[in-house]
Amino acid sequence: MQAISTTPVSASSTPRSLRISIGERIYVAGSEGIAWRVKSGAVRLDRVTPEGSDYAGLALRGDVIGAETLLYGRYSFEASAIGDCELEPWLSAGTTLSGESLLQTLAGAERRAADALALRAGEAFERVRRLCLLLARYRDDGRREITIPELRDMAAITNLTEATVSRAMSRLRRMGILQRHGHRRGLVLPGADPAFAI
Repeated sequence: MQAISTTPVSASSTPRSLRISIGERIYVAGSEGIAWRVKSGAVRLDRVTPEGSDYAGLALRGDVIGAETLLYGRYSFEASAIGDCELEPWLSAGTTLSGESLLQTLAGAERRAADALALRAGEAFERVRRLCLLLARYRDDGRREITIPELRDMAAITNLTEATVSRAMSRLRRMGILQRHGHRRGLVLPGADPAFAI
C-alpha cells in the first residue's frame, strides 16, 4: 500500500511517553499539539462550544487522539484522563504512516464510535455495565480490573444522571459482578462471570 507522509514531530521537543493522572486535562480545544496514541487508561473527549462543553467520545488503549492536529495544527476537542493514562506520540520524527496502518487506525476509530453510541442508548443498568467492560483491563491472574472514573464522567458518557449511575454501580457490586480491590477506585470483574460477557 502507498505510504502517507506527515509533518513529523520534533524528537527533541516531544516526550517518548506522557503519564496523566485520573481527572487531569490532557489538552484543550484550540491549543497546538500533536496526535497521541493511548498506551493505557481511558480518555474522555469533549466538544467545546460557547454554551459549554459536551461529551464527544471515549478513547481507550490503542486509540489515537488529536489526529486533527496533523491537518489543522490545533486540537478540535478537549481531552481529559478518566483513568490513569499513559500516552505516546502517534507519529514521531521521520515516521511514515503506511496505508495499512492508517486503515487500522480508522477502523479502530469506527469501532470506538460505535461503542460510544451503544453506551448512550438502552436500559440504564446495561449502559453502565458496558462502560465497565470497556474500561476493564486484564490482570496477570486472568481477572479484569477497572479504575472507576468520577460519577460525572460516567454519567456524561452514558447520558444518565449521576444518581442513576450510582444505583447501577451499587447493583453491580451487590450482584458480585464488581468487587472491591486495593485502592479506593479499584474494582475487579470475575473473569468467568457470564453476566459480564458482552
